[in-house]
Amino acid sequence: MIDPDASNAPTVLLFPPPPTRQKWSSVDLLRLLLGLVLGAAGLFAATFADGTISGVESDVIDAVGRIPDSVEQAVVGSAQIIATFVPLFAFVVVLWRRRWRLLLMLFLASTVASIAIGLLTSWLGDRDVVALLADRAASSADLVGADFPTTEYVATAVAATVVGAASLPRRWKRAAWAWVVVLMVLRFLGPGEPPLDVWIAGSIGMVVGSLTLLVFGSPNLEPRPEQILASLREVGLDPVEIRRRDDITGGSTAYETVERDSSQRFVKMRTPDDRSGDLLNRLFRAIRLRSSEVSRPYSTLKRRVEHESLALRTVQDGGTRSPMVVSVGVTASGAAFLVEELVSGRQLSDLAADDLDDDITRSTFRAVRAVHSTRTAHHRLTLDNMIVDADRHVWLLDFDDAELAADERSRSRDVAEILVALGLVIGPERSVRLGVDELGPEAVARALPLVQPLALSRSLGQSIKSERHLLDQLRHEMHELTGADDVPLERLARVPTRTLLMILAGAIAFYSLLPQFGNLGETVDAFGDARWPWIPALLAASLAYFVFATISFLGSVAQPMPIAASVRSQVASSFAQLVGPASSGKMALAGRFLQRNGLTPPEASASVALNTIAGITTHLLLMAGFFAWAGGADVGGVSLPSISTLLLVAGIAAVAIAIASLFRRVRAMVIRPVIDGLRTAAVYVAQISRSPIRVVGLLGGSAMITMSYLFALVFSVEAFGGGLTVAQIGAAYLGAAAIANIAPTPGGIGPLEAAMIAALTGFGLEAPIAISSVLTFRLATFWLPIAPGWATFVWMERRGEI
Repeated sequence: MIDPDASNAPTVLLFPPPPTRQKWSSVDLLRLLLGLVLGAAGLFAATFADGTISGVESDVIDAVGRIPDSVEQAVVGSAQIIATFVPLFAFVVVLWRRRWRLLLMLFLASTVASIAIGLLTSWLGDRDVVALLADRAASSADLVGADFPTTEYVATAVAATVVGAASLPRRWKRAAWAWVVVLMVLRFLGPGEPPLDVWIAGSIGMVVGSLTLLVFGSPNLEPRPEQILASLREVGLDPVEIRRRDDITGGSTAYETVERDSSQRFVKMRTPDDRSGDLLNRLFRAIRLRSSEVSRPYSTLKRRVEHESLALRTVQDGGTRSPMVVSVGVTASGAAFLVEELVSGRQLSDLAADDLDDDITRSTFRAVRAVHSTRTAHHRLTLDNMIVDADRHVWLLDFDDAELAADERSRSRDVAEILVALGLVIGPERSVRLGVDELGPEAVARALPLVQPLALSRSLGQSIKSERHLLDQLRHEMHELTGADDVPLERLARVPTRTLLMILAGAIAFYSLLPQFGNLGETVDAFGDARWPWIPALLAASLAYFVFATISFLGSVAQPMPIAASVRSQVASSFAQLVGPASSGKMALAGRFLQRNGLTPPEASASVALNTIAGITTHLLLMAGFFAWAGGADVGGVSLPSISTLLLVAGIAAVAIAIASLFRRVRAMVIRPVIDGLRTAAVYVAQISRSPIRVVGLLGGSAMITMSYLFALVFSVEAFGGGLTVAQIGAAYLGAAAIANIAPTPGGIGPLEAAMIAALTGFGLEAPIAISSVLTFRLATFWLPIAPGWATFVWMERRGEI
């Protein structure tokens, strides 16, 4: 029992204080990630752009050098005074307060940061800018030395500030970080260290300090019992008892209170650590999922609890049984809280299958229907957030993730989630049957594409891992009871994990084999001797691809299409090609875009297939022509098959198809769909053929797509000295591209580079030049367009164009 003010207030029963320290704080983890990103950017610039960075640093130093000597001496002197006396003052305060654990952590973080930045500085070596700084330092007047505060000092200062600021109040925390910023700016303007080294030192200090807190624990940001009591009294409550709830899921801290009038309240607390955890979760989802699956964060914790308060009152107006909002408030430590009436009952997650009878299940679906009647989506319909009261009515709780004015798709996600949550307990058949009775067959059918793990909340997604067959059973029951057509699952992941692994494996496999193609030192020398005026021509050829791709795309569609949006779709395909091998990602994006513009699924599929066939046909024709132009069947060490071999393969394929057609199941599952698709495509081709402009655009654009990349490789080879004819380079590219199209890696990563290098060297090009040419070609045509492709992809998603 704790009495916060025994002289003026009655005794209040408070819960035991929380631990003073916590491990794995979200704040520390978020800061660690930020430090790693900043450090990686600095190291990348120092390693791979040394010439550019040195030039920029020299320009900055020259500009600073024009500052009058009196001003520069004042700057250096200020930096040295700040660097000397502020840490000394902090050390005295820590000793005076006898914070021995904190003192040990500060010493450890400072030492590790100093060693780490020393090793990194030695690895980076001396740069030209260091000599320039030495000349300036020799003529400088200062208190201690021109190189003080050093790079090591900056790293230790940042690391110590990260560790020490975690234990400070907000005002002193801001003052500590202001000291670090001023120190780095003054050090940046002084003559002692290169600007980039100061950047790297700050990031290293941030990483080391964050790791120290993660290992030893950081101060617990949960308000103390006395702070909670004072905050509740500020919003008009008068509790006589406050109990901490340890059974609450969802990441928040919660309490129960007993008021002086014997009424009970539920208090949901959001601390700054919750905010950092929310940002981490959104960051992970933004990387893993499409932008439409990631909501924007709240500007403050207060805005977050205000949003939940509004959502609760909105659904209550629509007839949903949910807790009544009592008040919203903030604490002196920066936390925010929501006070609700306490609902008594049992959580549905605590009920066994026999206890969860049809009446309670129907009441659950009716509660969801009431929420959706206000155009609100709950977004976390797990059984932990539902309570059945003494009258067997179901109440919905926790509207923290609720979305007001939600669209139909968001509400369908709710339906999918509640069907899965109930299906885990009562079985898929009962869950779908009762859901259809209460929500209607249309609402259940619309949820079909979202019955998948990525569409579920985290806790429910983890529960379903051990019941993987349940989702298939649910989808089957939904088909049977609603009569809905078989629709594919909606693609929610930005790039599937399997695809990322394929990209990584392909890239590692190829680039690790680079030394096998030629001497690495000679390859580096070839890069140094490159004729860079050819690079603009290479980039122009890469950009021309998108122009001709748009022309070919427009030619494959029978109806008019928006030109600007079509160009965007082709740019976005640079990112979509990462989704799967053999351009499957590009085709999926094109089909989605066409359907958004009014084409039926069969028409969209026919258009995509027509464009693909046109590309394959023109590629093969150009390949045959360039092979003949380059000198016959034996091209770069790659021999073309003879006509008799091709006829033999075609005959074997025809016999295999004829035998397979004798089986009824093969005819039903393979041959008939193919024939139906060909019929649809034939009708669509007939529509296209009525417009000569579209035919010319389709075939001409497809041919020029190939030619733009072909000439991009020509320009790349010329940039490194040349040595082959256009016919030889064209044959090498076309043959390698044909081989890479059947590779299982997205964009042909690995096989395409290897095949092009082998073909170019087969024609007689030196291996170092071939390697440099191919790597530069792939950088311009594959890697560089990914970033603008991703930005365009996200922009089109938000505008509803795909």
